[in-house]
Amino acid sequence: MNILKFIDDFLNNITMYRLTLYCVIFLWLVGLIFSILGILPLNPINLLASLAVTFVVCVLENELFAKIFKAPSNIESVYITAFILASIITPFVSLNSFLFLVLVSVLAMAAKYILAINKKHVFNPAAAGAVIAALIMSNQSASWWMGTFAMAPFVLVAGLLICRKTKRFDLFLSFIAAFFIFTIGYGIYTGQKLSQTIYAVIFDSPMLYLGSIMLTEPMTTPPKRNMRIIYGALVGLLNAPFISIAGFYFTPEIALTVGNFFSYFASPKEKLILTLKEKVKIANDTHDFVFSPNQKLNFLPGQYLEWTLAHKHKDNRGMRRYFTIASSPTEVSLIIGVKFYETTRA
Repeated sequence: MNILKFIDDFLNNITMYRLTLYCVIFLWLVGLIFSILGILPLNPINLLASLAVTFVVCVLENELFAKIFKAPSNIESVYITAFILASIITPFVSLNSFLFLVLVSVLAMAAKYILAINKKHVFNPAAAGAVIAALIMSNQSASWWMGTFAMAPFVLVAGLLICRKTKRFDLFLSFIAAFFIFTIGYGIYTGQKLSQTIYAVIFDSPMLYLGSIMLTEPMTTPPKRNMRIIYGALVGLLNAPFISIAGFYFTPEIALTVGNFFSYFASPKEKLILTLKEKVKIANDTHDFVFSPNQKLNFLPGQYLEWTLAHKHKDNRGMRRYFTIASSPTEVSLIIGVKFYETTRA
């Protein structure tokens, strides 16, 4: 219990985006160390160069698209995408693989702004970028080098932290269960050795990274528990190695984008722009903020929204927050009540 309290205290003082960013950085650094030690068959110089490419391209492209679409941007989300891409695409060793990495990075950022409905991106950017780039350059695809036995314990720990923070254990478990049951069942049916199948399924595949780091992204997951379970099971099923449609087999990134598509239509999301009308002090450290929405907002009493609060002096928890709506669905204005605490700035 003391360990769980310590973990929860830590998670409560950090945003979901900041935690995910720390986790993907940590995992990439572990991969770099393992490449230096020879545990992973990767060149550490190529790893560093590939990260530099994804990082620079993602940041520059995001700046460009944010200006074109006049949209607020969360730079932490951009960094997360850059590190994920550097963790699922094999480090480039030739001009062709370099061009593929650049193309994936460009398309990942474009997906956030162009492949959007009601100003809300539909697909996980890294997965969408990898899928479209592979269609353009058919001889290249994501390798998911992070999905190895050596990386599995570190991915599992980081993934469980993210699941606890985002409250997406139901989604992660339904994904793993569907993938595990169908894959193991098929292995038994075809006479494969059970121990080898379990090893390949859990510890030597991209499933842990996909299911805990990418699948659980709140922006592209259903908010309701039952739909999350269905969503996770669907993506897990599509990832099963024997599942095919007309001879077409799903890669992890394709399975995730198909799941994202299902998630959107199962629970449509949209982005609202609110104009602050008034700030009312109701206690020494509590204020009501009254907003005018740019369109009619239908919501249930007590429902919460994710807010992007762009400003220069953000604290260590970043610029995104979740606030419960304090006003009634029948009111024209939208009100949130905020209690302020002393914070440490980044």
